[in-house]
Amino acid sequence: MTYYVGFDIGGTAVKYGLVNETGKIIEKGSFATTPNDGEQLIANMAKQVAAYQEKYAILSVGVSVPGIVRKDGYMITAGAVTAFFDINLKTVCETAFQLPVVVQNDANCAALAEQWIGNAQGVENYIVISLGTAVGCGIIINNAIYQGAHGAAGEVGWTMQQPLDYTQDLEAGSWNFTSGVVLGLYNRYQQATGKEVTDARVILDLVRQGDAQASKVMDRYYEDVAKGLLNLVCAFDPEVILLGGGISANDEFLGHLSERIDKIKQHHKSLNHLTGVTVAGIKPCLLRNDAGLIGAVYQAKQIIG
Repeated sequence: MTYYVGFDIGGTAVKYGLVNETGKIIEKGSFATTPNDGEQLIANMAKQVAAYQEKYAILSVGVSVPGIVRKDGYMITAGAVTAFFDINLKTVCETAFQLPVVVQNDANCAALAEQWIGNAQGVENYIVISLGTAVGCGIIINNAIYQGAHGAAGEVGWTMQQPLDYTQDLEAGSWNFTSGVVLGLYNRYQQATGKEVTDARVILDLVRQGDAQASKVMDRYYEDVAKGLLNLVCAFDPEVILLGGGISANDEFLGHLSERIDKIKQHHKSLNHLTGVTVAGIKPCLLRNDAGLIGAVYQAKQIIG
């Protein structure tokens, strides 16, 4: 059996794990992210790699990270992990770990994981959308990640959804701020009610109870998510769109979202004509919180052969 180490770097925590050649996680854990201290972050990662090497022969390391990652491992942006802006993270990690390393955007890693052992097995063209703080996206075309010319493909959260107000930062009207669970749903609920919420299930429960404000906020959210997903269907013609993020595990949410997608299609002449022919369906991701880790290892496995 061969073994690999995977890291899934987030703004608050770094998840790590020992993964075998079939994608099974043998051991896993996490430690706090030091977003402004890259040296400490790399040192903590190297410590974990060394600990695994004491018990296993590690062939390579995969790193999932937020932001725009060039094919050579250079970080153009890194989300909340400001210490990783404008560095070649692959080179830095290979020096620290003394092992081959592959670095990839976190949404792309999630998409690859679903292809390896998730709900996209055997699917050549698909898109993974993660509804988290913002909107993440991984695009698979002909069985390969589409990264674009500069590694920035998949930044669909930046796309415009609201009328353009040039007196404001236009990003505030982007898909991140309408369809991200935190930036969109939670913020809209707080603006409407003055009440802070940190769990989408709270809003869904209120809707079920007939709360008018929660119902209005949730209705708008379904509409914005559905519009964005259908825009991707029109642009890429995927076989399926897989939804990730905690809210995607809620069957009630998926059911209402599917209903809204169907409603939009019914009132869109061209899409309605193609329903059941070329318009992709929506399904949940399978791997959820482990997807970034597993997808990072999948690529680490590829560089070894």
